[in-house]
Amino acid sequence: ECPICMRVFPLCERLHSHNACCGKIICGGCVFQCQMKSEERPTCAFCRTAVPRSEEEILTRLSKRVERKDPRAVFIMAMEYSKGGLGLPVNQVKCINLLRQSAELGSAVAQYQLGAYHGTGRMGLEQNEEEARKCWKEAAEGGHLLSRHNLGLSENKNGNDVAAMRHLRFAASAGMKRSMGALIIYFESGLLHHSDLAETLQAMYRARAEMKSENRDEYIEHLKKNGQYRESYSLW
Repeated sequence: ECPICMRVFPLCERLHSHNACCGKIICGGCVFQCQMKSEERPTCAFCRTAVPRSEEEILTRLSKRVERKDPRAVFIMAMEYSKGGLGLPVNQVKCINLLRQSAELGSAVAQYQLGAYHGTGRMGLEQNEEEARKCWKEAAEGGHLLSRHNLGLSENKNGNDVAAMRHLRFAASAGMKRSMGALIIYFESGLLHHSDLAETLQAMYRARAEMKSENRDEYIEHLKKNGQYRESYSLW
């Protein structure tokens, strides 16, 4: 949950951010409100450190968090190497090594990303669905719902509908919309009982209600007005 508003984080990671100054992950709603209230240079919504003005400053702060073995910072550094961000060169080996380090430090999203690269054969890894499943299983056990969703799709692909629906119901009950979409297909095909679908749908609405707030709604409206919002954000 967000350390400021104490509400459950939105599922879409684009709607919250990691601050390299203090290492806190803060929801977009709280960050946006802090920026709106800042009369001068924007500050971190948690520790009030001034927001960095350049990529060089961001990289310096991020590097310090990596040295402290901050799992999220290590993950972010890995992704910067994957795309050559913050002035860094694209380096597939460093990206994968950092992702593995982040995963070892307990980052579920790093496990998910390793699974995604194994599943698609990107970032210098050979395509290997079994390795992808192993990574997603680890990530799902760490609470990563998209990994749980992917396990459901994988089981569906392998013809294991009971296991697939179990994973999808778990993810949907925690608020994952795209998992609900897959369950509706199961319902329409006669494999999922109406009562089970209704129960999962109610759980999903409850979970998503816990993620909402006025500040977060204002932040989303701000993104939409500035053309920064993507419809894919709402599929989570």
